[in-house]
Amino acid sequence: MKMKKYKKIIIAAVSVFLCICITVSAVIVIKRNKKASPVKGENSSASTGEISQTAAPTASAAVTESQTESATSAPTTAKPKPTEQYKPSTDFTYYSFYKIDGALPQKDAVSGSWFDDAVFVGDSVSVKLTMYEASVDRLGKAQFLTAGSLSATNALWDVSDNSVHPSYNGKKQKVEDSISQMSDIKKVYIMLGMNDITSVGVNNGIKNFEEFCNRILTKNPNVQIYVQSVTPLINGSKSSVPEEGKLNNKTIYEYNCKLSALAQKRGWYFVNVAEAMLDKDGCLNNDYCGDPEFMGLHFTNSGCKVWIDYLLTHTP
Repeated sequence: MKMKKYKKIIIAAVSVFLCICITVSAVIVIKRNKKASPVKGENSSASTGEISQTAAPTASAAVTESQTESATSAPTTAKPKPTEQYKPSTDFTYYSFYKIDGALPQKDAVSGSWFDDAVFVGDSVSVKLTMYEASVDRLGKAQFLTAGSLSATNALWDVSDNSVHPSYNGKKQKVEDSISQMSDIKKVYIMLGMNDITSVGVNNGIKNFEEFCNRILTKNPNVQIYVQSVTPLINGSKSSVPEEGKLNNKTIYEYNCKLSALAQKRGWYFVNVAEAMLDKDGCLNNDYCGDPEFMGLHFTNSGCKVWIDYLLTHTP
């Protein structure tokens, strides 16, 4: 019985010794593996700074433990970049006072009566001119066919309850029909394009502008077309989208250049109103903008005064 008891004691002691040995060995292996493992962020696909598998690691690429701690303590999600205000690039010609070939040059001012046989066609920018002229009476007996959101594109559409054709004598109708009902109209001043650029782009806008003028001339063959350049946006306008093909000062300038080329081809006059409206950066002067916090393209009374001053001094 005593022998069996001693035997059990010896077996238990040996078992405890073996457990201790196994535990010590495991600790040693774990420490060795930890030293041999790569630092997080170096050649690790789980790292946020993953290195290309085709690039061989170099000694200079090694990351120290202190660098690793610094990197892991920083937030891993990058902050979104703040929205930048759109500003025209200095390589555009309109920085040189928006000069465009083919425009009517400046001359001595004519009297307001020169516009007695004129009609002005335009969108919401021209609506403001309509209201301003009614209070100052500087353009003689000029008439106005203007409507918010009007474009050369939608002016070609049929008249409907939802269309934006201007009204004449209380009736909404196509521009060419309204002009034909006016007496002694010889000059048609047109400023359209901002809504065309937005809806159909520069090239299609020019195409529709020419078709619109053709319809006017078909019904009114004795009138002369005066093409007014589209005016620019203020710097940082909410209507300005700095993307290719969208409404911004670059596309407005491109549109105006093509308007001038079209006018020269067709024998129409090009009146470069936009050059009178610019600030030093080639954007609409803030003093002339009536909605800087909204669209950044409509005029103040000061802007309308400059507009009329320009018209009076830029006639054939």
